Amino acid sequence: GPVLTGDMHARSIAQLAETVKAAMEDAAGTRVRVSGPPVLFEALRQAAGDRAAHFDFTESPFPDLTVRIDDRLFETRLAEWSAAMEETLS
Repeated sequence: GPVLTGDMHARSIAQLAETVKAAMEDAAGTRVRVSGPPVLFEALRQAAGDRAAHFDFTESPFPDLTVRIDDRLFETRLAEWSAAMEETLS
């Protein structure tokens, strides 16, 4: 349960950070709008390194991080994974 969830969060954030870094290479100087839970944002901010200086964060009640760069949208999709695990384990 908690170990799998923690591992999934870490892998999801790492993958999102790499996607954001790649997307920002094409859009230097662009502001990146991030919304979601503060704990996941902090993990993304740390994983993004220097590029995090371009992030504008808005806290939201949803369990996923959503990242907008220009007209592109990226998200973690952790809520779907969590629901599928609950259904499987019930």
